[in-house]
Amino acid sequence: MAIDAATASIVKDKAEALFDKGRFSEAFDAYEKIKPYGDKDPRVYLRMGDIARKLGDNAAALSCYKDAVRSFTKLGFVIKAIAVCKIIIAIDPGQQGIHDKLAELYAGQGAVAPPKATVVIASPVAAPEPAAAPAQELPKVSKATDKAEDDDDIEVIQPMKLPRVPLFSDFNEEEFLAVIRKVRSHDFAPGEYVFREGDAGDSIFIIAEGAAKVIGRAKDGNEVSLATLTEGAIFGEFGFFSNAKRTTDIKAVDSSTILELTKTDLDEIIKKHKRVEEVLFKFYKERVVDRLMGLSDIFRPIAKPDRAEILSRLQLTRFLKGSVIVREGEKGDIMYLIKTGAVSVWTADKGGKAHNLSELREGDFFGEIALATSRPRVANITAIENTELVAFSRPLIKDILMKYPAVKEVLERVIKERVIESAKAKERFSLALV
Repeated sequence: MAIDAATASIVKDKAEALFDKGRFSEAFDAYEKIKPYGDKDPRVYLRMGDIARKLGDNAAALSCYKDAVRSFTKLGFVIKAIAVCKIIIAIDPGQQGIHDKLAELYAGQGAVAPPKATVVIASPVAAPEPAAAPAQELPKVSKATDKAEDDDDIEVIQPMKLPRVPLFSDFNEEEFLAVIRKVRSHDFAPGEYVFREGDAGDSIFIIAEGAAKVIGRAKDGNEVSLATLTEGAIFGEFGFFSNAKRTTDIKAVDSSTILELTKTDLDEIIKKHKRVEEVLFKFYKERVVDRLMGLSDIFRPIAKPDRAEILSRLQLTRFLKGSVIVREGEKGDIMYLIKTGAVSVWTADKGGKAHNLSELREGDFFGEIALATSRPRVANITAIENTELVAFSRPLIKDILMKYPAVKEVLERVIKERVIESAKAKERFSLALV
């Protein structure tokens, strides 16, 4: 007899009614009748594993959970597969090989990127020295409209190309395996906080199951719901990449399983797998720089597809604390966005004494005056912390200005304001010497 969606739904309802009455053994037996349907809906395997644990049968639970990992992965739900792997290892720490199996399955489906050539990152200057991914939905189960398919026990599942999973899909198999071994799984009760405003931003989170609310605060201190994140959403990346404190609260809406990748763990992975840093920078550009460009007065007029092309041309460069990044009077060929760290903007008076104009941190741009006008740099920029910068080259900015006159207008206004500010500062310094 074929197991169609309507049949599976009826059996599941019956099994859950038995479960609610505490008749776990009967509930498991009911699910056993539709077990092959788990190849279409992995939640069948997952639920059987949960019930087996209630019965104290860890061997049966492990078998069902492994089937769930296989089915989730083949259907493209790799985040859910990772979460189930963590359940398996929590039951039996000796089952670490399940990670290898997941990586093998995922790579076999063509969802893990092959190795790429490493992008050259600029060397530090010697010292003289700031998008929820769309959720994937499991197949819907209809009640009575589906027809019995064939005389087989279950429909044949056709091979499919897995959808791209942000971050994970850019790793090769070895890198993917190293990352999922470090992933931590956390269960949150409804109303429980994942993190609070002001907490350290040292982790990236991914919702494997459930939902969470992004909560800010009004001027009167009351909580304001800003957004709801659902399964598959990635959050926390802004604090993670900029070493900044959390700016909002994240609270579980219902019982939720959330995966965590810490900065410490990723730093350990990078020591062995250097290309992981390149993948993270690509992810940073897609998730953080793209958002900053969308909010920036300078780049706001640019259409999102064009922003994507711009992102592909950006490079990362690092400067040690104390390094001079920009010298006043030099020709400027690069505009910078601060990824992490901080810089001091300063100029010197006629007597050679340095005077600070401002400090810039994560998310701030500088260097646009010389780049856009071909005029010499109007101030010095020095790294006051170890700093990472995203570099916008002259050819890139030239292409932007040709296509978007509105960007040129905004840039000219910003340049005028900064030139005037610099000139006034120098005038003040000169008068102070009189």
